[in-house]
Amino acid sequence: MIARDRQEPNEDRRRARRGFTLLELIVVLIMVGIIAGMAVPRMNYEKYRADAAMRTVRTVLQGAQRNAIMRQTNVVVAFDMSSRNMRIVEDANNNCVADGGERSTSRPLEDGAKFAIPATGYGSTPSAAVSGANLCMLSGFPALQFLRDGAASTNLDVYLTSSRGSAVDHRLVRVTMATGRTESYRFNGTTWTRMN
Repeated sequence: MIARDRQEPNEDRRRARRGFTLLELIVVLIMVGIIAGMAVPRMNYEKYRADAAMRTVRTVLQGAQRNAIMRQTNVVVAFDMSSRNMRIVEDANNNCVADGGERSTSRPLEDGAKFAIPATGYGSTPSAAVSGANLCMLSGFPALQFLRDGAASTNLDVYLTSSRGSAVDHRLVRVTMATGRTESYRFNGTTWTRMN
């Protein structure tokens, strides 16, 4: 009987020691919070904003090309660099002017992104954020026409960056004149890398 009395208090002590105390749990949660707080500022959100802007421009250009083929009318995409906006016009009379009765829509760039001239362009140093040999002007803004067969009116380069404007945040969307095909590029600080 004496042995039983000794085992019962030991079992009570073991039961009391099982699990974590509330204080231990709070200390661990505070440590996890501090470590997570140090990791968040190191994330590069600017690169994601530049990528989102690049995808937006590319999507607008591809949509304009498809629309030109489907509706059998020229579609003009104009780039308003100051307000970070793209204007899409279904140009029924093919004069690169937004006439009354022609359908027009706008698409802004993503927040935290803008059109910008990089220090190092793709192949050569660009003179403008939106450049091409035969761009027309729509309401004073440089514009590209997609023709009824899907071709573009000129080769086009559209340079974008984040609001930070760091070299590694620069992106490029290129349009090939003959086919109207769009390609995306990312600048890594020394060279342009294709992303398609």
